[in-house]
Amino acid sequence: MISVSVPSGRIRYSIQVAPGLLGRAGEAMLRVCDPGKLLVVTDRTVARLYGARLLSSLRRAGFTPRAIALPPGEHTKTIANVRRLCERWARWRVDRSVPVLALGGGVVSDTAGFAAAAYARGLDWVVFPTTLLAQADAGIGGKVGVNLPEGKNLLGAFHHPRGVFCDPEALRTLSPRAFRSGLAEIVKIGVIRRPAILASLRRLGGDRARVTGLIRAAAREKAWYVSRDPADRGIRQHLNFGHTVGHALEASYGYRRFTHGEAVSIGMVAASRLSVRVAGLDPRSAVEIEDLLRLLGLPVRLSRSPRAAFWRALGKDKKRGRTSLRMVLSPAIGAAKTYELHSLTPLREVISSLVQKP
Repeated sequence: MISVSVPSGRIRYSIQVAPGLLGRAGEAMLRVCDPGKLLVVTDRTVARLYGARLLSSLRRAGFTPRAIALPPGEHTKTIANVRRLCERWARWRVDRSVPVLALGGGVVSDTAGFAAAAYARGLDWVVFPTTLLAQADAGIGGKVGVNLPEGKNLLGAFHHPRGVFCDPEALRTLSPRAFRSGLAEIVKIGVIRRPAILASLRRLGGDRARVTGLIRAAAREKAWYVSRDPADRGIRQHLNFGHTVGHALEASYGYRRFTHGEAVSIGMVAASRLSVRVAGLDPRSAVEIEDLLRLLGLPVRLSRSPRAAFWRALGKDKKRGRTSLRMVLSPAIGAAKTYELHSLTPLREVISSLVQKP
């Protein structure tokens, strides 16, 4: 059990990583809320795979769940879908005593969590993440929100869950691409804080059965950041390593070309190369990061120069300063620091170096 708490003590919850949790969902929920009405939000793919098992367990524990299955994919993260959830809950006469259970990947937890934050000025909610990316990162920390055409996660809130329950057995049904995408977030944690994770990733060899320990390690480190900076105003921003470029890539292709992890992988290569120039990172360390990402089957190059929409998206990054672009760089493996880029020239040169030559 991994505990997340903030200094004020107003927010405290546990993260559990254990095989078989989906089949014991009712038992898990009883630890964080009383039996009764319960709102379940998932997507159609996850509902088909795990919905019946989860709902059956909830009913045995005394819950009365009402479920909504959203379309799968990043395009679900819209204010229109948040509105649909809230309108449905209003028709069901939901009040603030009814909690929300988010079952799915980062898209589901972001969308359901934002709806829970907005409806009736806040419903309690719980996360059952079913993707590697969500179990290691997106489902933890209380960041919820949706995308706008102008950029990723530009509309959102901080709304911490009552608990996070990760079942690694759910990863058996992930596509290889989705599994690799989740590994990118674990690489990030290794680069910015815990180098031993990088060594474990090299030994993984694509064996999903061995990933449970990595999930626990990544979740523990994410909890460390969240506990110290729940509102993302300081050290927690180090978790943005690779994400400034990654988010801009996702937005510039309309969230269709890259998965989140793929975009972050390319973003980490860009951040590593920029770290050599700006933060003093040993060039051999930048090569080490890139080689690991390639070993894990993640992209490290661009097929062509980014379109103009990429640079526009960078200009609207939510962590941008008034006259500069803030980027998290790594002065050494296991460390991170936020830098202010008053000129985009070094970044433009780094991005250009990532474009594959014909």
